[in-house]
Amino acid sequence: MKQIRFLIASALLLAALPSAFAKKAVMMEEKDLYEYNNIVSSLNSISAPKVTDRYIIFTQKTGARHIGIAFDYENYRTIHSFQNHTNKDVDGKTTSSLMFYILERPKDLTSLKYRLIIDGLWTSDPENPEYTYDSATGISLSSLYLGEPLPEITDITESDCVKFIYNGTPGSTVRLAGTFTNWDSWIYELTETKPGFYEIEIPLPAGKYYYNYYIGMKAVVDKTNPNRAYTPDGRSTSVLIVE
Repeated sequence: MKQIRFLIASALLLAALPSAFAKKAVMMEEKDLYEYNNIVSSLNSISAPKVTDRYIIFTQKTGARHIGIAFDYENYRTIHSFQNHTNKDVDGKTTSSLMFYILERPKDLTSLKYRLIIDGLWTSDPENPEYTYDSATGISLSSLYLGEPLPEITDITESDCVKFIYNGTPGSTVRLAGTFTNWDSWIYELTETKPGFYEIEIPLPAGKYYYNYYIGMKAVVDKTNPNRAYTPDGRSTSVLIVE
């Protein structure tokens, strides 16, 4: 399945852009890895699951041969493995050790149910006091409140289209143009699905694209996508890559 990856860029839209954007894509991957490694390096004790804006961090004691975790939104069909993590002092002496699993937070969920599989035995999470009882199956499911759903952003859909999102004044006419329309802003118009929330799905093949929204004749960038490039005349445009 294609995945959409936003590109960190602030380069001119010139003929040399392809190689520049390839380098930026690598930098994006390195940034994600840096954030992940920072989370791992900060793990020094076992606790109930922690929820951040982007990740959910699960920790367990060491000692088991294997610990896995399965989630309700995947119908418990996939078992994800925990990893070992050891902290050492400046002399190289082990100060603590634990097992962990980091889940990228699902976008549309406000709560999560899951079970652990410890050496083949399905069980609730001993580090999480929150659970629900499923009377149909007679088992306890660990539960976790995630808070409000993450705001919708321009992203890929399950039907392999790009779903463009715009938030603005209710009752507006919002159009979309980019390199995929040869900058013709009269081809695509977003639909207002709720007051001030506009969206449109467009099938796009793999590639890199530059685009803007148009309110009347005014071009505006995609506020859900922080990544920009600049045209030769100094205008800002949003940038994305579809893989």
